[in-house]
Amino acid sequence: MIVIDALDECGGLRHDASGEDFQSLLHTLKRWIQVDHLKLKLVITSRPDDRITFSGSTSIHDIPSGYGVKPGDSVSNDIRTFPKSCLESVGMNNGLIKKALDYLAPCAAGIFIWATVVANFLELDPEGRFAMLEKGDGRV
Repeated sequence: MIVIDALDECGGLRHDASGEDFQSLLHTLKRWIQVDHLKLKLVITSRPDDRITFSGSTSIHDIPSGYGVKPGDSVSNDIRTFPKSCLESVGMNNGLIKKALDYLAPCAAGIFIWATVVANFLELDPEGRFAMLEKGDGRV
């Protein structure tokens, strides 16, 4: 298995101003997909980008991120798991944990690191700091 994270960020202004390296990488990936005997699994993540297409692939899955994340999506459920565990471990009451997760999970918009930063922020004073975030007074 080969994992390529953030394919849309490969190349760019600092790395490959001409775009040649990026196009070569895409060409190589497309060749790998077509070769059955290699038995490779490619997991590629990217934001939507018109330059990135893999026509003929049968296993392309769209996982929502950003504003595409809706309550109940697997991404949203995953993002709720870590802060829930953190808030339970510091003794926040279950009613407030549910309220905090209902408020914070949509704010994360599919970005797990955001949820991690907020969970760490809330650990020192869960009720007080959540009240700050809820009022808009807090900065994470």
